[in-house]
Amino acid sequence: MSEGNDLRRGVGVGFRLGTELTVSTLVGAVMGYALDWFLGTKPWLMVLGVFFGGAAGCLAAYKTAQATQFPGDDDSQNGNSKQNNEMD
Repeated sequence: MSEGNDLRRGVGVGFRLGTELTVSTLVGAVMGYALDWFLGTKPWLMVLGVFFGGAAGCLAAYKTAQATQFPGDDDSQNGNSKQNNEMD
């Protein structure tokens, strides 16, 4: 595969991870702000929303990064899988 294609794929994954983290944090902050406005507890629920949104964003980004595989990342393609090494 060409180097430009790998670069584009890597940049795309990076933008996806950054977007997931940012949007989750913002959604948590907006939900906390809305609850603060309704309940009159400013700014405590917004602060909690930012923390919980950030944690949810980190978890989503981690899961996405774990699920992302690039060609050549899998050792079994090269015959170097764990099962093959155990047989030797």
